[in-house]
Amino acid sequence: MPTGPATDVRTATSSTLRRSSLPLVRAAPLADVVALIASVGLILTYVGFWSAPLTDYGARSADFLRNFYYPAYLLAVVLVCMRPERAIRGMVRSPLLIALLLLTAATYFWSIMPDLTARRIPALLFTTLAGVALASRWSWRSLTEIIAGTLGALAVLSFLLGALLPDFGRMQELFPGAWRGLWLEKNGLGHVMVKTTIFLLAAGVMAPERRKLWFGLAVVSVALVILSTSKTALLVLLLSLSAMCFVAVVKSGPLRAVVATWLAVVVVIGGALLISAETDVVLGLLGKDATLTGRTEIWSGIMQQMSEHPWRGFGYGAVWDDPGFTGPKAWIGHQAHFIPANAHSGWLEIYIALGLGGVILFALWLVQIWAQSLWAAYTSPGGWVALPMMASFTFTMLSESIAMNWHELRWVVMVALALKLALGDEPEQPSRPR
Repeated sequence: MPTGPATDVRTATSSTLRRSSLPLVRAAPLADVVALIASVGLILTYVGFWSAPLTDYGARSADFLRNFYYPAYLLAVVLVCMRPERAIRGMVRSPLLIALLLLTAATYFWSIMPDLTARRIPALLFTTLAGVALASRWSWRSLTEIIAGTLGALAVLSFLLGALLPDFGRMQELFPGAWRGLWLEKNGLGHVMVKTTIFLLAAGVMAPERRKLWFGLAVVSVALVILSTSKTALLVLLLSLSAMCFVAVVKSGPLRAVVATWLAVVVVIGGALLISAETDVVLGLLGKDATLTGRTEIWSGIMQQMSEHPWRGFGYGAVWDDPGFTGPKAWIGHQAHFIPANAHSGWLEIYIALGLGGVILFALWLVQIWAQSLWAAYTSPGGWVALPMMASFTFTMLSESIAMNWHELRWVVMVALALKLALGDEPEQPSRPR
């Protein structure tokens, strides 16, 4: 058969077309697709936006919602089974987290409501497992983009709901006009959008080929923080953005890193002195009174209840659902002149549930994560996410009960970041088709 340039061109073209039509499967092996679906499913489940319409925006009991988390438990197990050796290695490198979880489980034996504690300990463990699964499966870049993409989509939906269906997307009775998007109330939207902004901006830095997409979505999430009118969320956002600016400066060169480090130390110390000296002024800027909207009265009641047995709490997840009139909740409510739903402080929530031992373990773990986050700011792409998230979490924890919450995305992300910092950014090594 004769051959020539035309034949060679046809052969090359045919070969090119065959190659270009094949590799959608090769580019995304089945295991990677399953892992991606499981990861997005975990994030969508634990972010909890779907609870608002299912409870008619708080009008119905939310007890049945726990049934919706069982599929997420399975997804976490599936994801861990894909990389069991890395999941185990991450937990081995997190002894303080293991000790904290063991102490939490031990509170069953002295809980004032052991039936509730027995139900909520597995919920916390599976929520923790979700964070372990995400950290062990993905690189920093992939993990950041997956969370950014999922939360970014919710930001767009929240914006559309607030703009086109204000009866649902904005609050109507309390704080009328404040945007709540897909969430039950404005603070829920505000705090989720803070996390969304952090991950979107970090994704834009880590994946420059999609920078316009991620930064564009970040504009939407920042707008939603403002539209929510949540002053706390806005303050946390500014703090988180400041942390990201610090990371940007220290990564820009050794001299700038030294200057930025010293400047950050001065700003932190100066801010602490300002807050302690001008507390009333700072609270006024935040729209709070001297009691932090009744929080200090709750805190005083907790300290009084814990004074008799500071090393032993009342049991994990037990205090605030106690219907009795003689338990700690009733006494705290008597002192605060209203019945609180939680401690309104992550530290005191741990204290009243686990005792002083739990506070010490959590503090040590937090210091460890802070040290690793600061090191990552200088040496790893993970610093773009870890440092601003730690700033956000630590500040919010002062006045909100966000630590060690079951069925809560904050805890999933906290665990994922902690284990990712411990594991480092090993290659993902996607499976190859045969």
